[in-house]
Amino acid sequence: MWSWGAKLKTGMSEGSVNQGRILRNLMRLMDVTCGHSLYEVLPRGVQVWLPELSFGVYPDLMVVAGEPLLHDGQSDRLLNPCVMFEILPDPTPGYSVESETLPERGGIFRHCRTIPYLQAYLFVHQAEARVEQFYRAEEHLWGMTAQSGLDSVVELAITNARLPMMDIYERVDFRLLV
Repeated sequence: MWSWGAKLKTGMSEGSVNQGRILRNLMRLMDVTCGHSLYEVLPRGVQVWLPELSFGVYPDLMVVAGEPLLHDGQSDRLLNPCVMFEILPDPTPGYSVESETLPERGGIFRHCRTIPYLQAYLFVHQAEARVEQFYRAEEHLWGMTAQSGLDSVVELAITNARLPMMDIYERVDFRLLV
């Protein structure tokens, strides 16, 4: 879950049990997918640095291809995520499922899609079994797919990952308040 205020200052935000379960499940799925490959999975707490804005953001989970590239050699300022995951408790400010165009989507995603290495950005909903994946179709062109329901599968082209929604949402109780 992103937050312009608390997460930028402290690096972490408060989360729910469901958010923790989704994060654990995604980490496990991506570790299996990326194990023994050039991809490395990094959990929440590692900062993605946006040099043109002179600040960093903290994705819930990210994947890096090859060696991490660091801004000015600083170990806490990663420049080259290829996949980023954002777990949404509710739609974030500026984010709307009904939005027709990408500029109307979440504010941080608008900045992150300028990262030249970024190939996919996923919004993982916490209140329902729904994952929206934005992927780089061309240099300045992004496409979008959405998966809903526990019988669906999220496919990541960059890692050839197949993430069954039933595994992403294992033990998630949609009745819990977020």
